[in-house]
Amino acid sequence: MKVHLRKSYLKVLIAIIMSALLSSCREKLTEPISFFENYDLSSGRYRLDFYNIDGVAIDNFKNFYIDDPTTLLKIQLQWIFKYKSDIQPCGYGYSIELKENNKVIKQTLINLDCEYMSGWIHFPKEFLTDHKNHFKTLK
Repeated sequence: MKVHLRKSYLKVLIAIIMSALLSSCREKLTEPISFFENYDLSSGRYRLDFYNIDGVAIDNFKNFYIDDPTTLLKIQLQWIFKYKSDIQPCGYGYSIELKENNKVIKQTLINLDCEYMSGWIHFPKEFLTDHKNHFKTLK
């Protein structure tokens, strides 16, 4: 029994170390990319829409939006992408649309399980799940 537990702990420890090593070895983009560029998200004219196109939804939120200016400003500061993602055959789980006065001005696709967005850019799932308290269901 003790030998089995030690082997299990050793496997977990090796997995954690490998995960840390692999995640810190991401290739940097030539320049950071800001999804929101220089949009004035405090104006109240903007909204992010999310459409589940494949895979598991976040806490049963399939199609939702965020329109709270304070939350959008936090996301704007957070969504500055610095790393490339590995090319993976995961597909895309969500389509994202940035809207200004209900008109689509920017669009991308993301996969939360494999943590990438269009263009093979690393997209940590926390960049979205951190804000799930501000999700509003699309009707």
